[in-house]
Amino acid sequence: MKRILLITESLSSGGAERQLCGLASMLVKAGYQCKLITYIYNQFYEAFLKSNSVDYEYVPQLQNKYLRIFRAAKYVRSYHPDVVISYLPSVNKMMCLAKFFYRSKLIISERNNNISISTSDIILFNIYRKADYIVPNSHSQADFINTNFSFLSSKIHPIINFVDVNRFFPVENNTNNADLKIITVARYTEQKNVLTYLQVIRKVKDSGLRVHFDWYGDKKLYPAYYSQVEHLYNQLQIADYLTLHDSDKEIENRYHEADIFCLPSLYEGYPNVVVEAMSSGLPILCSNCYENPYIVSEGVNGFLFNPNSVDDIFCAIKKMLNLSFSKRKEMGRINRQLCLVRNTRETFLKAYEELIFKL
Repeated sequence: MKRILLITESLSSGGAERQLCGLASMLVKAGYQCKLITYIYNQFYEAFLKSNSVDYEYVPQLQNKYLRIFRAAKYVRSYHPDVVISYLPSVNKMMCLAKFFYRSKLIISERNNNISISTSDIILFNIYRKADYIVPNSHSQADFINTNFSFLSSKIHPIINFVDVNRFFPVENNTNNADLKIITVARYTEQKNVLTYLQVIRKVKDSGLRVHFDWYGDKKLYPAYYSQVEHLYNQLQIADYLTLHDSDKEIENRYHEADIFCLPSLYEGYPNVVVEAMSSGLPILCSNCYENPYIVSEGVNGFLFNPNSVDDIFCAIKKMLNLSFSKRKEMGRINRQLCLVRNTRETFLKAYEELIFKL
């Protein structure tokens, strides 16, 4: 079996970290010798790694941005992996540049969709020439790279996100709250479009619709933005309609308590939380952008909306609320079946193994 080193910034509660930690646990279970390292202290998934016997190390020496590339290369040489797998653009960049000083093969993973092409993007994708394979987690990002950076085309191998269908499953007696509960699980960041969503909720409140919203995410990760969220939240006086929660390590229980899932992001790669909610048997409301239209079919398993329009998001929520319980339940059943076909751990691991064995 090949020896594998996995690296990302931290073990924070985000989707990229969830996928990488899941991949590490699958590789260990499949018999690979592998290790996962991070260099920013946030240990949300550390207990998960320990419970799955993943060799994990926090490496603070990599925090020094001036020496990070050289120290990363030194670490790779000392561990002697056959393959390095990195997640997130900053880590991908570091490992590509470090590759001038180590010989292991490199697989990098693209976790978001580009919304434009900046000078820094042009530099980054040219640096990606040093990678052996590039793994976007969405077909839309794969298309973007192929179209705009065709010199990378032979390296592109999209692998969509997995979901733990045994952890995220529908409950037998699905919730049907008197005041329907709409759940969102996402970081409090500009990308997730929180401020616009707060305005939508104020409009929902003004309309008199019987619904309650719950948002779960890390409040400390981007404190300046969360301060804006708190300010508008208080200004709009929507505490009776929306509860702002911190991250929850047992988020599967929160899905079981909800009736509907909503993700109002301005852009996404392949959103983990949407797939988790689908696997849990919930109907979906999400932005009509990038990969989401591949995941959600309008009126079949959810509704799509323009994330920049308060009115359009409100109309999508209203359409969902106007459906019967049985219709929402049917959407949830469709979503569960879709996950069992395309988002299993087995499919995800097999796709990575195929790349690893090609190297």
